[in-house]
Amino acid sequence: MNVTTSLLITLAVTSAVSCKARDEASAPAHGSATVQGSADEHAPAEVHDAAAPGNPVQNEMRLLTSLLEASIRGIGARDVRPIEHELHRLHAAKEATEAALHDGSYRLPKSPDQLAAFAALDEAFHKDLEGLAEASHANDVPRAAEAVGAILRGCQGCHATFRP
Repeated sequence: MNVTTSLLITLAVTSAVSCKARDEASAPAHGSATVQGSADEHAPAEVHDAAAPGNPVQNEMRLLTSLLEASIRGIGARDVRPIEHELHRLHAAKEATEAALHDGSYRLPKSPDQLAAFAALDEAFHKDLEGLAEASHANDVPRAAEAVGAILRGCQGCHATFRP
């Protein structure tokens, strides 16, 4: 089994467990009715804010995890439109990461001398995210699935070089 397939399976299982726990926590009281098609149906998953505790890269990765989980849910539901909101939050986190790297308030813990390589990988990664944004905007589920695969393929190289 290749890395991308393994990651997609892991994300799907994580998403399913997360959805089940969230559904159980928000289940209506006995005898209550639920309304199909409510506004919550397309609400993004709860995610950490770009200003959450931790360093900027950790915050960006938390938002990425939320985005990937939402993408898997959307692909399964055949509705990837809600992903676009998650992408905007991730873009704001990218800007926070870039600012912290530029002003020196964050230093790469592994391979800190390869900042240019990190920036290049980050740009390529965000280019793949643009494909997901376009697919989400058009509710193009097959294209969203391809974009998620491209995003996941980019994770391994960056983590191998920069993740401690």
